[in-house]
Amino acid sequence: MIDRQNKIIDMVNHPYIKKFLEENNLNNNCLNKKYYTFEESYDSLMKCNNCKGLYNCRQKEIGQITTLAYDGEVYNDLTYCKYYVEKLNKEKHINSFIRSDIPENYNDVYLNNIQIDDESISNLSLMLYDILDGINNKGLYIYGDLGVGKTYSCIALANSLVKKGEKVAFLKCNYFINEMRQLITSDNEEYEKVLDNIKKVKYLFLDDIGTEQVTSYSRDDLLFNILDYRMENRLCTIFTSNLSKESLLKHYTFDKYDNASTIKAKRLLERIDILSDNYVLQGANKRRG
Repeated sequence: MIDRQNKIIDMVNHPYIKKFLEENNLNNNCLNKKYYTFEESYDSLMKCNNCKGLYNCRQKEIGQITTLAYDGEVYNDLTYCKYYVEKLNKEKHINSFIRSDIPENYNDVYLNNIQIDDESISNLSLMLYDILDGINNKGLYIYGDLGVGKTYSCIALANSLVKKGEKVAFLKCNYFINEMRQLITSDNEEYEKVLDNIKKVKYLFLDDIGTEQVTSYSRDDLLFNILDYRMENRLCTIFTSNLSKESLLKHYTFDKYDNASTIKAKRLLERIDILSDNYVLQGANKRRG
C-alpha cells in the first residue's frame, strides 16, 4: 500500500494538481495540511484514466469528478466530465424539438458541416440557408430517388433551426400517422394536444410523405387538418418524398379500400403546393457509397 509521503509525491506530479497549486500560489506543504481533500480529488481523477465513455464510469456518481477549488481554503468541488456534458447537450438538443424522429447519431449534423459532394446538394443547401436565415419563409417539397440526401439535408436544417432557438417538429410521416391513429382511440386529450402543437409549430418537417398507407383518416382528418391550418397561417413546412407532386396526387386519390377520392386528394395537394416550392434532388444513392 502506498504510504502518505509517496502518495503526496504522486499527487504533486499530477498535471491537474500541479496546475491547481500554481494557479493559486500554493506550495507543496498545502498537500500535507489538506491531505484528505487532495487525496479525494486525486483518487477521483485516477478513476478517469483510459476512460472511453459513461458506460464504464467508475465514479461514485456517473460522470461526476471530484475536483479542487480555492477561496482562501482548499476544498472539494464536483465537475461533470466531457462525456457527461456531451450527454446533457444531446438531451437538451433533443428536448428543444417539439417532436423529433431524427436518429440520435444525426444530432450533430448541421448545415455548416453537411457533406456537399455534388451540385444538386450544393444548390439545395443554399435554399435551406435562406430558410434558416429568414430570407425565405416558404417551404420546400424535396423529392428524388432513394438515398440521394433528402432527409439528411433536412435534418441539417432542422438541427440548425433548433440551435438558433426556433421551435421545430421533424416527423417521419408514416410513424406519425400510425402513432396518431393509436392515440385517438386511447387518449383523446393527448391526441388534441399533439395535433395542436404540430399544426402551430413554426417549422414542420414531414419526412417521406407518400410512404404511408392512405386512409380517409390519414389524408382528410389528419394531414389535411394540419396543412390547411399551416397554409392559412403561412407557417414554414418542408416535405421530403420519393414521389413527385403529380405522383403524390395519384397516391392520395385512392384510399386503402380503393375508393376514389379525387377532389379530396386535389385539396390536399393544393395545400402542399401553396406551402412549398419544388426541388428535385438528383444524384447517386449515398447509402450504397
